This record gives sequence, structure tokens and C-alpha cells, in this order.
Amino acid sequence: MLAVTFAATPSMSLSPMRFAPRFVLFAALAAPLLFLTSGCGRSGEPFPVRSFLAAPDNLQGNRYVLEAEIDQQINWREGIGRLIAVRTLRDDVRLPLFISDSLKANLLVAQRYRFEITVRKGGLLYVERLKKL
Repeated sequence: MLAVTFAATPSMSLSPMRFAPRFVLFAALAAPLLFLTSGCGRSGEPFPVRSFLAAPDNLQGNRYVLEAEIDQQINWREGIGRLIAVRTLRDDVRLPLFISDSLKANLLVAQRYRFEITVRKGGLLYVERLKKL
């Protein structure tokens, strides 16, 4: 991890004119690190397909990462979103996912994605973020 420290000397004051350039430098160095730890990285917990199929309500509110291939668009409503069927890459199981229109995603059958999903009430698999593999 990158750490930037500045030691104050007796002749150095923390005036805004001296502080601003250092802050900008620190922000420029720290921003890429924050970017690398957010989004659809591989750090999320893999979606437990078998546990979901056995008892989806036990996973309500949990967040997971699912790598899957789009199998079919089941339904779409303008301003609401679309329901798609995907095949998981690990288990080759077909699952339904809901993707809100607010994600503005262009999806095609056979494309592979890493989905960040939340299990909602009734077992709805709600896509929070997605990234093409």
C-alpha cells in the first residue's frame, strides 16, 4: 500500500496555499487504489448456486459475485428494466436476473459478464453492477 506523509518543520506552516498542492497530489495517488477495490472485482464472495436453489430466502439481503453467460432475454419494460436468463460459468445452471434500466446496459445473448448481485425478497437476483468478461 502506498503511504504519503508530510512532516511539518518549524518554518513550514499549514497554510491553504501549501496544503492544497499536497492534497491534490495525495488524491491523485490514492484515487487509482480506491478505483481498483470497487466495482466488479474478483474480491466478492462467489454466488452459492446450490444453496440458492435449495432455499433462496436464506440468502436475502446478501451480496455476491456471479460469472455467467446471457442465455435469453425473458422480458423488458421501458423505464423499469429487463429480466434475463443466464447460465453460470462454474455450475452451468440457468438462473433469472433482473437488470434495472438505470444501469443502461446493452446486452446480447452469449455475452459473458461478472455480475454483482443482491438477493432480494422472493429470491429475486438483482444486478447492482456488471462488467463484461
